[in-house]
Amino acid sequence: MQVVTGRGQALRSSQVRPAAGLQRPRRTRLVCSATAEALRSADAPAASAAPAIKLFYRTGWDKAVAHGSLAGASWTDFPLVKAAGAPSRWLVADIPVAAGSGADGAALLEFVVADAAKQQWDKPQAGGNYRVDTPGVYSLRGGSLQRVAARPVMVVSDLDGTMVGDDAATGAFKSWWEDAGALAGGVLVYNTGRSLPSFLELLRSKAGCMAVPDALILAVGTCVYLRHPSGGPADSPSGWREDRDWSAALDQSWNLKVARDACYKALAEVGKDAMHFRPAEEQNDHKVTCGVADAAAGGVVGTVNSELAAAGVSANVITSGHGGWKYMDVVPIRAGKLEALNHVRRHFGFSVASTVACGDSGNDILMLSGENLAIVVGNAQPDLRTWAQQRQAAEAPLPSGKHRLLQATKKEALGILEGLEHFGFK
Repeated sequence: MQVVTGRGQALRSSQVRPAAGLQRPRRTRLVCSATAEALRSADAPAASAAPAIKLFYRTGWDKAVAHGSLAGASWTDFPLVKAAGAPSRWLVADIPVAAGSGADGAALLEFVVADAAKQQWDKPQAGGNYRVDTPGVYSLRGGSLQRVAARPVMVVSDLDGTMVGDDAATGAFKSWWEDAGALAGGVLVYNTGRSLPSFLELLRSKAGCMAVPDALILAVGTCVYLRHPSGGPADSPSGWREDRDWSAALDQSWNLKVARDACYKALAEVGKDAMHFRPAEEQNDHKVTCGVADAAAGGVVGTVNSELAAAGVSANVITSGHGGWKYMDVVPIRAGKLEALNHVRRHFGFSVASTVACGDSGNDILMLSGENLAIVVGNAQPDLRTWAQQRQAAEAPLPSGKHRLLQATKKEALGILEGLEHFGFK
């Protein structure tokens, strides 16, 4: 099976033999014949959660307590602690609530906040105590207690040209995510062609403006990593744990040696002036990546597909790029941005109606083509804009009257925020 798609990074001139005038734009047009994984027509409804108050408190203190009375009971301490998955500048307390509590009109929770030593206190400036009347998610900072009304959403975003590009836009998304999206129970996923070391380098360079995700889909959907806060900081490899379930799924009908041998066979046919293996950091157990001259690409792909079929190995052969040379990725049949998105979506328990994919170029089309909601940012490449217009015209509107796919007017991360507001998550 052949898929022609775009790529986030062009082939480096030091590793290819470019012709005069060779250009290496970052993206190219997508022609896709891959069959996306079929989604269930309806997702299983989430189990009803027991009533509770989730209180987020933003402070410079490492630890704090909410000292209060729940449903008229004696005053007691509810610890506020840093929680895995919550933005680092927030402390959180989960306070279970008995069914029917607060139904008589009295405050469900009346409280003040203190540091762990109870030397400093946070009380309403107008006097009295903070008051919560119904279960739900609340945030308290600067003396303002607010209910977090946003709906939980899983945002699955490409990086280069979508989430990253304009630092001010990236920072605006980070501010909203850490102050609202994440507090509402949202999950952030970056779906990119980058490797883990490349992502970590980017995160370190954008530490002041880029939100830390909960999961990563990397290397053409062949690697999934989950955030592992107890292992280390987010910009360190130890801060991430590879999803072995996804790796095991990709192992089905896959043979790395056969894939590499198929590429060696093609290399022997066309010669090293027309093909080479990419550096080791671009390879993994489920991906073989080569550089192929445009003139030789058709024959190389044909040879690789023939060798794979003869060995009974199910795989996708993905070519991308322009300017004289292409990338060629040989990956398992189940690998891809959409398939990995659905795996991560199910891992976190989100429905397609609460999952939003965001992209700017042709190599995002697969994840924008699923049953999930989708945002094409305002700076999208012409090929993606054309595809989005055709796709939107072909799809029936949702029951709400809105289309599943939105073409945002704002660029990069501001376009993501525009789309989230359009779909009712912001």
